[in-house]
Amino acid sequence: MITSGHRPPAVNARVGGSSRSEHLYNMDGVGAVDFYIAGVDIYKVQEYVDQTWDYSLGYGAPKGFVHLGTRLGKPRIRWNY
Repeated sequence: MITSGHRPPAVNARVGGSSRSEHLYNMDGVGAVDFYIAGVDIYKVQEYVDQTWDYSLGYGAPKGFVHLGTRLGKPRIRWNY
């Protein structure tokens, strides 16, 4: 289940998103999605993604989602929510 994708700036501000959020990106090859898989332990999903996703990962499991993103230059970065 996708819980968040591209957000216009006003929506991003309303949900408390960062002013530099990957959810604001609106061009090919960059952007973000927050998601969970129904019936699957979110911590197992996050662990799998951490091992296999080469780009941005926000550790959102304590809040019920995993954040996947790509930024210009496609750096591998990790952070906690």
